Formats: sequence, structure tokens, C-alpha cells
Amino acid sequence: MFKFSYNWLKAESEIETDYEELLHWLDIQGFEIASIEDYGDDKAVEIEVKANRPDMLSVAGVLREYYAGKGRRQIKDFSPKDVNVSFGSDNSVLSHKIIVDSKDVHRYCAVEIPGVDNTGKTPEYIKDRLTKSGIACINPIVDISNYVLLQIGQPIHIFDADKVKGDIRIENIPAPTKFTTLASTEIELPTGALLISDDENPLCVAGIIGGHAPEVTESTKNIIIESANFDHIIERVTSKKTHVQTAASYRFERGVSPATAKLGALICVKMITELCGGEYNKTGYMHTDGTAAEPQKMVVTKKRINSLLGSDLDIPQISKFLNDCFFETECEDGENITVTIPDFRLDIDYDVDVIEEVGRMYGYHNIEPQPVKLFAPYVENPVNKNANKLRDIMVGFGFIEVLTYGFIPGNSMEMLHIKQDSEYYGDIKILNPLSNFYELMRPSLAYGLISTAIANMSVGKGDLRIFEVGKRFFRQKDYEDGYNEKNVFAALMTGVKLGRGFGITKDAKFSVYDAVSLLDAVMREYNLKYEIRPTDELGMFEAGAGGDIYVCGRRIGYLGKIDPKVLGEFENGKLARDDVAYLEFCFEGFDETKRCIEFDSMYPSVTREYNFLVKNGIHFTDYAPVIKEASGIIVNVSPRDVYTGAGVPKGYTSVLIRIEYNDPTRTLDLEEISGVEAVFMKALADKFGIALKL
Repeated sequence: MFKFSYNWLKAESEIETDYEELLHWLDIQGFEIASIEDYGDDKAVEIEVKANRPDMLSVAGVLREYYAGKGRRQIKDFSPKDVNVSFGSDNSVLSHKIIVDSKDVHRYCAVEIPGVDNTGKTPEYIKDRLTKSGIACINPIVDISNYVLLQIGQPIHIFDADKVKGDIRIENIPAPTKFTTLASTEIELPTGALLISDDENPLCVAGIIGGHAPEVTESTKNIIIESANFDHIIERVTSKKTHVQTAASYRFERGVSPATAKLGALICVKMITELCGGEYNKTGYMHTDGTAAEPQKMVVTKKRINSLLGSDLDIPQISKFLNDCFFETECEDGENITVTIPDFRLDIDYDVDVIEEVGRMYGYHNIEPQPVKLFAPYVENPVNKNANKLRDIMVGFGFIEVLTYGFIPGNSMEMLHIKQDSEYYGDIKILNPLSNFYELMRPSLAYGLISTAIANMSVGKGDLRIFEVGKRFFRQKDYEDGYNEKNVFAALMTGVKLGRGFGITKDAKFSVYDAVSLLDAVMREYNLKYEIRPTDELGMFEAGAGGDIYVCGRRIGYLGKIDPKVLGEFENGKLARDDVAYLEFCFEGFDETKRCIEFDSMYPSVTREYNFLVKNGIHFTDYAPVIKEASGIIVNVSPRDVYTGAGVPKGYTSVLIRIEYNDPTRTLDLEEISGVEAVFMKALADKFGIALKL
């Protein structure tokens, strides 16, 4: 926002100004009128200034914009003609040596005026203009510095030279430092903030706020005027971290032209010597790092301008529009225009910025709307394609999709019992979390799905089949900045899957085998061969009830039965009375391969079930391959049930296995099947000690 007195702007203008015309022009150029205060013979106008147009934060800037609309290419020269100060790099020309020790100082102009009288009153016209612009009046010298800031947009700081002890040094502080402002408020400056100090005390936070030590008061006799240009990034960082914003910092944060530093010092010298007396030193100090020493130039073409705007402008028209905005133009070949950017237009970085100036001066209402013709071939994102396909599959199985937060509590790894050496252990924390509940970037979707399941159980909905498609985040040392993310699919099922009735004597409930069946169905859709390898590495699965999923020798995920102890870590986790099966895998890289049509054999299959006694610790995936290797007529081996109750010896588990026999060329006879049974039963007994339960 910028607030100014209309009478002040009118006084600075060299052409006749029209109030309504000014407001209309500012409004259509994007500087919306925020407020207007009526003072009878004057108006205080406040406009909204976008962050990329800091040149509009001054009366001179608003006047330039008005002149652009009027086609007036020459604004008033604010430089005082009768002030002769020669600026040089000798830092010992003032009563205090100035040492600039920071790359964040682009310009630093200093002029000394001894013998001033600050006991008088600020002239009424200055007080009137400052007050209407929202600036409080302090004393003549301070008021003049604020006046210059509003007039040309250059912040000014003035030191009482008699209160400065030794050299003046400008540097970035190496560590957080306490500082007391003019308002007697103590703030803590962050590391790297620009601080101006003498040999004994901090004097001010450069470009933001002054301190008590060199404060200008009525008794001030000798002053040093500082007119500088500081890096906008360090100014913004310091202002935000200290929660201090002043009229000066507001401008430095957005950018101030380095060229106005010298002009601001000269205007200040003239006004102070005229109103407060004193005789300025004819030699001043100036530090410069070469920033914007040469005006910026760029080349735009007539063809590109008309192409982007949809116009048919010729070179004279384009040049006129740019000249009206104080740009200099040169064109020798009728196509390429060399544009010189004025120093105050810090928002011009690319040719499109120049073209925007042409467009707004030509008037967007003059551009005839035309349909955009774009050739945009559609390339389907494979990740989105797979995600949508998984959604279709799961909805077909009666699952409900859920969405959970990507941020989880900081202690969630402990709640899930995931070990620190696990690939799925997460320790990527948010720098500024909303709360501890959203502190960690999730390495797995398990926390969100378990929380969702328990939340449903707490309202009486215990039969659940839910899934989620989302991202997991993890560390990866060999990947860019050490972090990576993957798209994963996860599903959770618990409770009753098929209720009793219609011949079913008891409820059929979900188990870990349903997670295996679900995985098998998904992999069949993608025509992928997979393998489940038993493991207890993850920690959140019940011992012996978890496994890693491998495709083409690469681990893509895991499945298993959630350990009741893990469920107990969650609020209301005791409500989970049935088995909770969980499945999660990364689906990036899944590709639909051509699937051959597989015809069922024309000859009948023979299916038999075997009740094996298996020692605890031996997994189905360990001995299933041994069964299949017994004969080529074994086409499928699948687990059907697990029992550990009465009648089963201690240390053993009763496992019901179904085996399907088939030969596509003939009908099998019982003798052949019995022979195959004898082969795999002997192999199971020899290798694993597995026998039939009698």
C-alpha cells in the first residue's frame, strides 16, 4: 500500500493534473484504490501496490505512471542544482571513518552537515504532507528524511555525529544479537542480519529501524546523512524474523533502485541546510559494488510482441508505448527493437515483461479476443493410469477409498514398532509443523489406514475393507538431495467378509490370506509374477505372519497381520478384536504387458486337500515350491486354513492345503495322483519334517 496527498502530487507535476483521470488510470493499470480520505481542499489517496512494482511507493513513482498515461515522457528533475557534493571512495573524509564489510550493501552514500539547528518547527507543508501520508512528525531533521522517502522512494537514516563513538561499520552479524530499537523494544536479530555499529554500540539495523544511541533530537548539532541501498533478500529475512516492518524496510524488501541513493542524499542536504542551517561538507563518501552500474538492455521483436498480444502493431506504435513508460528504444532493421530499461523498473527481467508494458499501454480492451491454437498431444501419465486402474480393481472388490494426511505424529514409528534399520522407518520431520501430530512425513501409509480403521470401529463400524493410493517419503543417500518419494498402494481389511446365512453357519472373517488373495488378483491384472518371502523385519506384523513382496527380484512392498500390540498403541485400539490384514506396495513401473489367452483344460481337474502338521516357524512359502516340484501335473497349491487348538501337538500348527492336479492332454487316474502324493510327502518329511495330521 502507498498513501499520498493529491495536492502534493499536483504540486510536483509540471503539467495540469485531473483527479478523476488520475484515479481511473491507476485503477485500470492494476493499482486499485484502497481508500480515499477527504480533507476538504485535498484528498489522501491510498493505492494497492503489487510487490513487483516498488517504484510506485513514492510520489515521483505515481507521477511517472500518470505521465505515462498522458504520453508525457519527461518528469520533473528532483536533483538540487545548487548542492555541490563530490562523492568518492575515501572512507575517511567524514568525522567518522565508514567501513563497509558486507556484500549485501550495494550503495552507501554519506554526507556530513555540522552546525545544524534542530530546535525549530517543521514547515507546515511538510507536516501536512507527512500526516496525510500516515507518517508522524518528530522534529525537522527526522521529518525531512521521511519526506524524501515519500517523495522519491529512497529511505534515509540520519545519525547524530556527536553520539557516534569511533568508526561506523556495516557488517552481517555472525550470531543472533539483541538490539534495542528507537521504540525501546528489544528484538533479537538473526544470524546474517545487517547491523550498523560504532566502536561501542549498535547504531541501527540497516534499512529497517534505528537505535537509541545515535538518535537525532532537538539538541543535535552535527549530523551524518546515510542514503544507502541494501540487498532486498536480507532485508526481508531480517524484517520477517524480527517482526519489525517500517516504511524503509517495506521498500527495501521489495527493491529500491541503487541510482536513487545519491539523489536522496543530495535532496536531504538541500532541505536540511535550508531549514535547519549548517554547512555541508563538500566531499561525501560513496561505497558501490557495481550493481546496476550500466542500464539494462534487451532486444524484443515486433513479431514476438504481436504474436503474444494478438495485435498488429508497427514499430512506431511500439516505440511510442515504451517511450511513454520512460523506456528508451532503438530499431534499425524494422524488426528488432533494442530497449533500455529505466533504473527504477526493477520488475523488468525478460522480454515478456517489456511486451506486457506494450500491452497495457495499448490497452487490453483494444486486443480482439481470439481462440488459442495449441498443439497439445495427450500423453497419459503412467502413474496416474496405474492409480486409477488400482482404484477400479478395489472398488470392484467392494473396497472403499480413503484419503489420509501425508504428515503423521513424531512418535508414529514407535507406535508401529518399525525398527530403525528398516527401509520403512521414517525420520523426515517438518521444519515448522502445525503440531506434533503432524510432525513426520509418512514413510508408509500404515498409520493413516490403521487410524481410519480404529476411528470407524469407535462408531460401531468394525467390518472394514479400505484402501488408499498416495505417496510415501523416505531418505535415499544416492538420490539428489538425499530424499525420495514413491507412489504406493495400501489396503486394510478386518472384521466379517461374508456373514452367516443362506447355508453359512458362521461369519467368515478376514485374515492375512485375504491380503494374499488380493495381491494375487492385482498381479494377475498386470500379468506380473510375484513372490512372497516371509520376514519379521518390519516389526508391525505379528511374528510369523508377515512377508515382503518381490517382483522380478525387487522388493516392492509387504503384507501381513497387524500385531495386536501395535493396535494397542493407538487410542481405542482395543476395539480391534478381529485380525487386521494389511497390504502395501509401490506400483511405479507397473506396465500392462500383453496377456495371452489361457484356455481352461478340456479335461477335468482333481482337487485334494491335505491337513499337514507343520513345525512353528516354517512358512507356507518355504514348502509350497517343494510340492510343486514333485510333478508337472500340480497346477496350483494354496493354503485354506490354519489351526493351533486342541488336538494339535505343542510347537506345531495344523495347516490345510489344497492341491489341484490337471493335465491338458488327458484325464488323470488315481494311481498317478497317488504316486505324485508319495513323492512330495517324502520330500516334505525329509526336508521339513512335515507329515499328515491323523
